[in-house]
This record gives sequence, structure tokens and C-alpha cells, in this order.
Amino acid sequence: MTLADRVQVLTLVDQSTPADQALLSSLVAAGDPDMTTSYRQVAAALGLDMPASDDDLRDIVEADAHQVHRHWHDH
Repeated sequence: MTLADRVQVLTLVDQSTPADQALLSSLVAAGDPDMTTSYRQVAAALGLDMPASDDDLRDIVEADAHQVHRHWHDH
């Protein structure tokens, strides 16, 4: 799967994610540091602002992945 294909699939997955919830694609990005660029592209495609710094983005990805785990664990 190409990077463009991954971004397209993850964007489709996260299209219906409510604005007050973390993107499900954060799980993929948290598990693969090379997916940071893809996560940034998914967020941009969904109209979300992300920090320019990769370190700051990594912090967001980790926090979002934790939030997704917590959300699904509680349901």
C-alpha cells in the first residue's frame, strides 16, 4: 500500500470521528513512527490543525492513542 493509499484509507476511517474525539488513525501512527507524516496529512484532509514540530505532533499522537484506548475500553 502506498503512502497516498494509507492516507486515503485513514481519512475515510476518520471522516465520521466526532470533533471532540481523537482520530482512530492515531492508533496506527502511535504504532509506527514513520506514520507521523500520514497522520499529519489525514488531519489536514479533515481540516484539523496540527503543530509544525514533529516532536509536538508525536505528543499529540500518543495522547490521542491513549484517549482512543480509554474510550473503547470504557464502552
